[in-house]
Amino acid sequence: MPEFKTHNLWPIPVYESEIPTKKEWQDTIVNTHYERTHINNSDISVDRYLLDQIPDLKREIENHCENFVKKYLNISKNAEFYLQNSWSNIHGPNEYSQIHYHGSSLLSGVYYPVLPKDSSNIAFHKNGIYTNIFHQSIRFEYDEVNNLTAEKYVVNIKEGTIVLFPSHLEHSVEKNNSNEKRYSLAFNFYVRGKFGKEEYKLEIK
Repeated sequence: MPEFKTHNLWPIPVYESEIPTKKEWQDTIVNTHYERTHINNSDISVDRYLLDQIPDLKREIENHCENFVKKYLNISKNAEFYLQNSWSNIHGPNEYSQIHYHGSSLLSGVYYPVLPKDSSNIAFHKNGIYTNIFHQSIRFEYDEVNNLTAEKYVVNIKEGTIVLFPSHLEHSVEKNNSNEKRYSLAFNFYVRGKFGKEEYKLEIK
């Protein structure tokens, strides 16, 4: 067998870390007012800026965003990522969330303040625009599936997990297999600052 190496070009980064949850955060999220989603698969908080009620958790999430974009992605200090909105979701037993993405934002994320054991995980999906030889139009069979060949990549989560990802990345919530409610806190970031030079100069305030 000849020796070889591969170059995994331009991967999509997904950030995973942990913020130990606090009872006061859980209480705020559990006790906020909810309404049924229009597709009837979960409940969503009426307050779409929920993190304003939990300023210490908001700072923690902003710190993780900063760590992701500045320390890992090495994005210039000229770019200031700021929190746009935030809301909580409830998935009851046997409920799930369909494949979707977050529009009108650059970076999105989910935090899990109340997560029953064996409730569900978050899954990321390969869109048809990723046109390498592993394109969905040809259903290859693999002896072993990895993050290059998989059409779905599951991140196993636990209470306190935070996940950040580009907003265009399609994702879903697997079915809640527990007998308890599953709570998640979703949020979006956008950017402002001065970018580019000369005729390509742009300022977003």
